[in-house]
Amino acid sequence: MAERLCPGPREGFFREGPGKVTKKTDETRDAKEEGLSEALKGKILDWCRELLEGALQGRPQPKGPDLGNKRGGVFVTLKKEGRLRGCIGRFDFSALLADAIRDMVLAAAFQDPRFPPLTAVELADLDITVSILSEPKPLPGLDNLVIGRDGLFLVHPRGRGVLLPVVAVEQGWTALEFARHTSLKAGLDPEAWRDPGAKLMVFTAPAFSTDPGGE
Repeated sequence: MAERLCPGPREGFFREGPGKVTKKTDETRDAKEEGLSEALKGKILDWCRELLEGALQGRPQPKGPDLGNKRGGVFVTLKKEGRLRGCIGRFDFSALLADAIRDMVLAAAFQDPRFPPLTAVELADLDITVSILSEPKPLPGLDNLVIGRDGLFLVHPRGRGVLLPVVAVEQGWTALEFARHTSLKAGLDPEAWRDPGAKLMVFTAPAFSTDPGGE
């Protein structure tokens, strides 16, 4: 969104800054929030790895688990030895969840411009984290922001910026600092979230991972 990715910020993509990926907060562990059972989450993660294997070996895409008509935004993070290897997400609540997961895991592996495309030798040690994004809702005020549960999405006449809930946790930010950094993420002044016409919204991002320590 605020940062240019393939295919670009106007097409619903965003990325998280490089660096160490920390554990999720307790709020992101709530399986009920994203409506997926533990067994289904395991099948999704297995499918993600199969998608990467198929892409690397030139095989047809494997069929994924049945997610019915579930829809939602998705963010996929790839880690190798605890460090970022690729991450791309999309706020698109018209797309089927299965399609979004498929597209984002492949994009994180092969379209994150900060990294070379994933190679077969890396796959065995690759950790995959899938975050299911709720639809953003207007934030009445910073007093309503819950650090660790809420991510921020700023829509401004001159740009857009997104930061996942975990970013505020790992940086130790207050609600005000979180809003300011979301403005910076959009390429704007830190106080741009206060501007007339600016909309500051919150979303949740429950996540599940192939790395037991990454949950």
